[in-house]
Amino acid sequence: MSALMPPASQATTLAATRTTPANVHHAKTDRITFWRIADRSCADAADSGNLRITMYSRDQVKAITDKIFNMSGADNIEVNFSSSERSGTRFANSSISANLVQFDQQLTITTHVGAKVGTSATRDFSDTSLKLTFDEAMTNGRGAPDRATPAVLMGPQEYIPVDAALPSAKSFGPAERARMVRTSIDISKKMGTVGSGFIPKNHQTTCEANTKGLFAFYEVADASFILTCRMPDGSGSGWAGITGIKDIGMINPVEITEVASKKALDSRKARALEPGRYTVILEPRANARFLSLMTGIFGGGGGQFMQGKKPGDKIFSDLFTLKSDIGNPILRQTTMLGDNTPAAPVTWLEKGVLRNLTGGPNSTSPKANVNMSLVMEGSDLSTADMIKQTKRGLLVTFFWYIRGVDNATLLNTGMTRDGLFLIENGEITMPVQNFRWNMSPLVGYNNVSLVGKPVPMSMGESYDGGNSALIPPVRIEDFYMTSISPAV
Repeated sequence: MSALMPPASQATTLAATRTTPANVHHAKTDRITFWRIADRSCADAADSGNLRITMYSRDQVKAITDKIFNMSGADNIEVNFSSSERSGTRFANSSISANLVQFDQQLTITTHVGAKVGTSATRDFSDTSLKLTFDEAMTNGRGAPDRATPAVLMGPQEYIPVDAALPSAKSFGPAERARMVRTSIDISKKMGTVGSGFIPKNHQTTCEANTKGLFAFYEVADASFILTCRMPDGSGSGWAGITGIKDIGMINPVEITEVASKKALDSRKARALEPGRYTVILEPRANARFLSLMTGIFGGGGGQFMQGKKPGDKIFSDLFTLKSDIGNPILRQTTMLGDNTPAAPVTWLEKGVLRNLTGGPNSTSPKANVNMSLVMEGSDLSTADMIKQTKRGLLVTFFWYIRGVDNATLLNTGMTRDGLFLIENGEITMPVQNFRWNMSPLVGYNNVSLVGKPVPMSMGESYDGGNSALIPPVRIEDFYMTSISPAV
């Protein structure tokens, strides 16, 4: 048996019991099943008990909702549908340590009869279960108090079209991920490093529909490749990765592994520099984390800095433009708001000038929120090009353990890791011991002096939260490194 796969005897099942309302007693299963898979497919693992979990297409969901709408007795009907697969492959020490998959599906029916509203839910989408769920919703409605104001249901909506579930991502299973792992491990071994990584996949389908014509359907499938390479003796460490990818062909495990391994090799024998203010080039992952600290300013955050600020005010560097590019062909994120109204592109900052706010007296009521299809505009410059244009500074690969210090100024503290290097006269000259930093993004993004080419990158601490944005590397002046952090 391949070293990549544990023996079948190691396959385990962990069940997480979910509290289920009393009116869902007819569902065939009340649990979500997590599988650690050895040599069988995710599809086989999903066949748990008597209920097989399936990912549903637009036509299949439409057929289910139409079937419910044809059931008689209600003035109006609403259906909320969801199905999901969250899976991933973890690897370390030249072997896969776990293949994990979590399937879930649920359908909620809400019936309206006069001023009475009833609801029931199920995870079983068979005809018998759908009828039982509908009947229970009707029964619950008859026993419910009258609503003072009858609900007004939304009619048909026109959304910006986006194909967010490409075949390559939907079929991206353990076998495909294992091939990427094998490629990565072979390269890291050849370069003398030890790789540990995570390849998560998300496949989700959601739909809200009603008898007034609303059919708000969105299907998304994406994956990421996250890798840390270290020297066997712990003397060096490097990180590389890409997240939220809809087109699996954009994931290049060879390039990612070569970059992470080279950083691990080059970070050996790091030298200590004096703390102080440095010109820094934040690579996309570090910039994504730094950017995430300030996106709340468009919705009423930002403390003293945002007091009295209104659209049209210049608040950041000319090189800082931030948009929610709804329908972006790389991000392919949802084009509908939480209330099922259509989202539309929004420019939050244009060359440092504030353009839109979602809250407060100066709100412009934009048709997006800042976490939707977020793009920080850049240039065609690679990180290597930016290094060549830097007289002296630090190349920062990764930020971690970021914590807030002062909410009023958005001052945060964190540490560098997985590759910190000194730049002198347009070249990397030596590895540097890691620093702790204290910096506010409100100051940092006023000091941007160069931007590079954006890439898809997660902004959160985890890599499977669905919040990837297009983020470039940035050069920031006077970034405050407060003390040495000796960890590699």
